[in-house]
Amino acid sequence: MATSTAPSGFGRPIWNAIKGGNQVHGVGLVPVSTTLVSAGHSTTFNRPVFITPPTTSGRFKAESANISFGAAIGADGTDYWTIDLQVGNDADGWHSLGISSLSTTAGITDNTSYSFEVDGPESASPRNVFLEAGDLLRVLFTDVGGGTPANLTSNTMNIVVFLRHAPPGR
Repeated sequence: MATSTAPSGFGRPIWNAIKGGNQVHGVGLVPVSTTLVSAGHSTTFNRPVFITPPTTSGRFKAESANISFGAAIGADGTDYWTIDLQVGNDADGWHSLGISSLSTTAGITDNTSYSFEVDGPESASPRNVFLEAGDLLRVLFTDVGGGTPANLTSNTMNIVVFLRHAPPGR
C-alpha cells in the first residue's frame, strides 16, 4: 500500500537531481495520460489511471494531476460532482491524495485544465504519495446532492497524472 514516507530509492540525492523536473539518468517526471470517452455516468463512479509496476521497474511518487472536459458542465450548488484522485485497492482501502476534491459547483469550462491537489512530503499532513507495486491510481467521481448532477455519459475527459520516477538501484 502507498505510504507518506519515501522508500529506499527516493533518497535526498534523487530529490536534488529531479527537483526542477529534469530528467537525469532515467530519473524524473513521467506523465501518464488517459482519455475517458463516454465513460461517465449520472451516478458515482471511478476510472483507473495508473497501476504501479513491480519495484524492479523502479519507484514512483504521485506529484500532481490535471483533468479537462470536452464539454462544459453548468454550475449547480445542489446537485454536483466532486472529483478526487485516489490511491489504493479494494482490499486495503482507498486514500485521497489531496485535502480537497475538485468540485463542479461553480461549473466547468470545456477544454480547460483543472488541477488536482496532491499533498506530498512537503505538506504539513502528507498523503500516501509514494506508490508500492500493484497500487492503483484512480479518479473517483462522486454524485453529491439529492437530485441528479450533470450527466457525464457523453463528456470526454482527459486526465494526466505526473509521477516522479526513481529507477531501481537508486
